[in-house]
Amino acid sequence: MDLGRRRFLALGAGAGLAAAAGGLLTGCSDAPALRTGGTLTVGLPGYPALLNPTQGVSEETRWIADPVVETLYRYRDDTTLEPVLAAADPAVSGDGLAWTLALRDGVRFADGTPFDAEHVAACLRHVNDPATAGEWAPYLAGRLGTVTVVDAGTVRLDLPRPFGVLRPLLARLPIPHQASLADPQALVGTGPFRAERIVPGQSVLLRRNDAYRGDRAPYDAIEFRVAAADAAAAQLKSGAILVDPRPTPAQTKVLRKTSSLQAHTVSAPVDLATALNLRRAPFDNVAIRRALAAGMDRKTVRDSVYLGFAVLGQGPIGPATEGWGESPSPTATPTASPSAPAGPRPYGERVDADRVRALLAEAGTTGPVRFTVLATEEVRAVATALAAGWVKAGFEPAVDVVDDATWRHRRAAGDFDFALSVRRPAYAVGITAYDVLAPAASDHPDNTGYRNPGLDKLLADAWAAGDASRREKLCALADEILVRDAVMMPPVYPKLLVGQSRSVESIDETRMGFGELELATLHRRG
Repeated sequence: MDLGRRRFLALGAGAGLAAAAGGLLTGCSDAPALRTGGTLTVGLPGYPALLNPTQGVSEETRWIADPVVETLYRYRDDTTLEPVLAAADPAVSGDGLAWTLALRDGVRFADGTPFDAEHVAACLRHVNDPATAGEWAPYLAGRLGTVTVVDAGTVRLDLPRPFGVLRPLLARLPIPHQASLADPQALVGTGPFRAERIVPGQSVLLRRNDAYRGDRAPYDAIEFRVAAADAAAAQLKSGAILVDPRPTPAQTKVLRKTSSLQAHTVSAPVDLATALNLRRAPFDNVAIRRALAAGMDRKTVRDSVYLGFAVLGQGPIGPATEGWGESPSPTATPTASPSAPAGPRPYGERVDADRVRALLAEAGTTGPVRFTVLATEEVRAVATALAAGWVKAGFEPAVDVVDDATWRHRRAAGDFDFALSVRRPAYAVGITAYDVLAPAASDHPDNTGYRNPGLDKLLADAWAAGDASRREKLCALADEILVRDAVMMPPVYPKLLVGQSRSVESIDETRMGFGELELATLHRRG
């Protein structure tokens, strides 16, 4: 895929133009000077249950941990990686099973301990063990095989099966001090900041690591404070916080009209995840599932719920994820019934009542189709808008909004018809489609009853592929199959929204497109 086109899609036209304009302004004599010193204050929508990034993968965890704990690699652009704690790209054997990781010399943790292969091996064993992997378990547990320290600067992995997608996953896995691995609240790393004060449930203060091997961090400190969603925008306006990493769409509209503030709206790996229970009626019938997809009011969700800060949805892969924009073979996804959709994006933005009626007739329904949408509070408005559209299409939906813990329990137990939630997997899988597609595989623990041996083979080949371009094409084909069979049907792909004060250097939108919030390199302005 053309790199410029993909990055344009990831940023969005408005963001791309803003970034270009920002680049021009930095050369103007009246542009605010970039300065150092002071404290960068960041509002948290909630305090993370886990601070240790080898146990938690949430955005809140990683916003705090990333300035402290570094990874082996990082995204240089959306197709290539560059070394950070590693010294070079992994050396991979021809069969894809043996991986040799060469490590950078001269690196130390903030406490002065030398960084070496023992720390890397301990971390890899930690996330490979299902008993200790925590939130990394769905991605890495059991995948890494045997981890061996070859010497102080080299680690070898002997995988049980090829796992080419491991490259971008290693760009997401932080490597902390091995002594900190078991502590869910520990933050000990090699990065440009170190943890100075942690007030559980309230705040975390990071202090610049003056012994850092690289460029000196511009800010003296970064402080993360819990800021309730209804108060964050006011705190941003008052200067109590300088960055709001998750404003609501309504708050983002206000930020755009405030001259002292800046709003970023970027397509990133933020997923409005849908799971249909195929193990019971009504969604064990593919024609009913297709009717549900045709009866979605995607436009209302985009325009009324997200206020335009979203892209109309079809299948699980969104505009910032591998596989978007690829063109699978037209003969690779045969239609399974007269009313089956054709192509990767077959559904319109509004309810298609005629198509719904045709599909329900094909399904052989003799009465109303009733089901319940299981939703978290975060997606209450989305569930309500979808239900209203489905009523117009002739369905009889109910909406059950529950707390996050109850949602997770019922989703895991299979106690749902249609489960709706927001997933933010970028800090675990980057821009790969591993998180959104893997649950469709028959042997995945989150599979909801879909069985397709051809898709299983396709996904296995995708995760084994070391070539990103090949993986993209395979993922695009898998996405089209899942659209055809109406297994996953997000109405929209929400954009990543971030607000900030203009007294702070503009946050890098390219990295936002990878799902990252890069704070450690920011300067004061003025």
